[in-house]
Amino acid sequence: MVPRFKGRRESEHDQTHYLDALLPLEDYDKVIVFFSSGKDSLGCVLHLLELGVPREKIELWHHLIDHGSDKKMDHPVTLPYTKAVAEALGIRLRLSWREGGFWSEVYRLGSTAPVVFEDEDGHKTVEPKAWRRSQELKAMMEQAEIEGNGDLLQKCFMELKKIGYRMKFPAKGADLSTRYCSAYLKIMVGDTMIAHSAGTKKDCKLLLVSGERRGESHNRRRYNEVEIHGTNAERRNRRTVHQWRPLIDWSLRDVWEIIKRYRMNPSPLYSVGMNRVSCALCIFNGPSHWAGIKELYGSGEGSMFNQIVEAERELGFTLDNKVNINTFVGDAVSCINRTNQRALAQVMKGEFSPEEVFLPDGQTWEFPAGAFRGGDGGPC
Repeated sequence: MVPRFKGRRESEHDQTHYLDALLPLEDYDKVIVFFSSGKDSLGCVLHLLELGVPREKIELWHHLIDHGSDKKMDHPVTLPYTKAVAEALGIRLRLSWREGGFWSEVYRLGSTAPVVFEDEDGHKTVEPKAWRRSQELKAMMEQAEIEGNGDLLQKCFMELKKIGYRMKFPAKGADLSTRYCSAYLKIMVGDTMIAHSAGTKKDCKLLLVSGERRGESHNRRRYNEVEIHGTNAERRNRRTVHQWRPLIDWSLRDVWEIIKRYRMNPSPLYSVGMNRVSCALCIFNGPSHWAGIKELYGSGEGSMFNQIVEAERELGFTLDNKVNINTFVGDAVSCINRTNQRALAQVMKGEFSPEEVFLPDGQTWEFPAGAFRGGDGGPC
């Protein structure tokens, strides 16, 4: 598989990860699709099937971004839809997450939390090196507070802060060191899973597939279609890992057309007016998206929107880099389209069954309300 355009070789990173061409698809032991449940990752799966990749060789890897937290971050319908698609297509789904999800990273003091994933023989947990020491220090702080030992309390706090400290939202930008949500909740979780899972840690050839497109953003225009992935470890573990972005040069219409050919219902979030399936509380949401979140899930005490309001107050740090969330949203008009009442119910109740993945015979497939809203990019 040769890319349409040669990859960049400008920087040291480019040269390290440069790949002329993929191996023949049949040479890979596993083809892993990073599956967000959005249109692009769904398009990747369907494209692989059209190319003749056996379903038993494909795995869908979905990262949960609020697992284990009382506070929520994702749309309630995303996981049910993900499970329904995997079951309807007959493709294995594997879930993974960082304990405590997004909010544990926002309020992080000390080590980042462990990564948990579904392995061949059950769930596996991978703890960061500083995790246990961080837990010890937090227990010592609790005891010091009970005893009124201010010196010990301060000493433990400073050591924890040296290990890791955030107490702020991710930044709106391309730099993953500051837009840490993508790095710590998705990229690093996937890398950890590859390095520690029984079927991927050694003696294998892996093809990682993701749905980035150049039309989505200026930053993604620079992506290479094929690369050597960062988890490649041919000498140490005899593990070959290649990255492929098969839709990199597809248009937005191209993506919708392959979904139409398969007569599949995309995530109901598109049908209620969203132009992109991302985290419900995505830092790149525009005012109309936030107004939509308020319309769907409320804005009172305990609501997802109010979680942002309360977190801004507690952290002394706003999600936007200029104004607080209420000012940012203002009197924006909600992006929600209520025409498709079934989709609206699915989104609000967080339900989607495998029987609803494919359109019934006799029904005409139609573009969802959010299909072309906001152009190619949207908040990405």
